[in-house]
Amino acid sequence: MIPYFQVTKISIGPIVLQAWGIMVALGLLAGTLVAYQEAKRRKQDPDNILDASFWIILGSFLGARIFYVIGNSGFYLQEPLGVLKVWEGGMSIMGGFIGALFAYLIFIRRKRISFWKLSDSIVFTLPLGIFLGRIGCFLIHDHIGKITTVPWGIQYLDGTIRHETALYDGLSVLALFIVFVMLRRYSWSQKKGFYVASFMVWYGTSRFLTDFFRAQDLPLSDQRWFGLTAAQYVCLLLLIGGLYLFQRIFFNNFKKINNEKES
Repeated sequence: MIPYFQVTKISIGPIVLQAWGIMVALGLLAGTLVAYQEAKRRKQDPDNILDASFWIILGSFLGARIFYVIGNSGFYLQEPLGVLKVWEGGMSIMGGFIGALFAYLIFIRRKRISFWKLSDSIVFTLPLGIFLGRIGCFLIHDHIGKITTVPWGIQYLDGTIRHETALYDGLSVLALFIVFVMLRRYSWSQKKGFYVASFMVWYGTSRFLTDFFRAQDLPLSDQRWFGLTAAQYVCLLLLIGGLYLFQRIFFNNFKKINNEKES
């Protein structure tokens, strides 16, 4: 088993930084820089990526907090002032997606930009940003898993050995980012919406499965409705939406080609 360790703060001289915050910030920075380069490669205006990033980051933080509070409503109904204590942590990545989407929609409406113009460039780098953020979650053990006997489990101080769901999630999106980079050379991967649909299907499936490994025996365990977490319901929507987009991207294209041949 892997011995328990925790890194909550990193000291640089007199400055003390939160480990999770550093990794999330690195994820946002890396994501923005890679999306900027991807936009240039696609011959898009990369400055739009920088402008969009501000609104997306703001929307993601607001959405992440709101969704987390909703998902842990039992706790916050007893401690309502805790909603304002953001310095104590409490963010939901699914809420972050929703908040980022709303912010992006507002941005493109104001800029009069097509939804798909920047979407693939942004989503292309999303797995890398999530991976770095999940390393932060892993360092502070923010998402404790169920008790297990697998050799890669973390042995906590109370003697229990548990799954490390943040690490599972992080490794999954890292694999997705590597796949994205490998697929970039193929022309069919440049179709509008391809990376958006791929992310929705992959992450929707991966996160839906890893949430089953999250602890249910701890005071702050994720609330479940009919056996599923709030995030899992969002995952189902991501999966269905992604499959629908794939159908629109490829089936409609094949249909168009067949019609051209018949004519």
